[in-house]
Amino acid sequence: MSSLPYDDPAGVTAPRLSVTQITRIHPPVPARYDQHTITRAPAHDPVRARQVVNELSTVAGVLEELDPVRRRDLGHPRVPADLDYVAVGCWGTAVQITDPAFGENGITYNLDDAFDAQVKEHPDARILGVCEMGFSETYAKYLVHVPGVPRVGADGWDDMDLTGDPAQTLRAIGATAGEPGSADVSLDDLEGFIWSDYLDVLACGLHVPFVSEQLRVSVFKVTRSEDVQDAIEEVWHQD
Repeated sequence: MSSLPYDDPAGVTAPRLSVTQITRIHPPVPARYDQHTITRAPAHDPVRARQVVNELSTVAGVLEELDPVRRRDLGHPRVPADLDYVAVGCWGTAVQITDPAFGENGITYNLDDAFDAQVKEHPDARILGVCEMGFSETYAKYLVHVPGVPRVGADGWDDMDLTGDPAQTLRAIGATAGEPGSADVSLDDLEGFIWSDYLDVLACGLHVPFVSEQLRVSVFKVTRSEDVQDAIEEVWHQD
């Protein structure tokens, strides 16, 4: 993550690019933000962020809380010390957690347990789990919980194995692929399905940062249990 203190600048991590995050949208669900309306999103709540990070199954304890930073300024883990940091944004009814412990490599599965823990604790929220890891090829996993309908899941390298019905989740939130509010989502060709567009509809426009947005997140240096630390090292560290 850029702009974070590095304890070991000589180390490197395996993926070139990564997205490892869980987003929760609690009721009442806001209208989908765009590059203009994002300026009216609620300010980040650092008190709630502290509560969120302390509840994470991937975190054993918090060692330090850094000053909040802009979400769009968060980078990717570049050195081993970066893997000790978790970012949490709390904007009204939306919560977004970025944690390297959610990372996977197609062999070690870490996102599932963290996602399941979130669903168990917050069954009434929309919950989106995302893992994208850029090795020599890109491994991706997407998990979607929308209350009242079966879970959607997809994972793999070039070919994604899909479970559940993405169209059903859209209907459950009152959206239809190709209609206003979700016009950029097409379910006609699942092999060419653009997951970022789909996830952005479910996340009310908060899936990825807008170029000029000012949303802030809290950043925490954390400790891990031995099991979590082992799983992180298996995914992130090169041999």
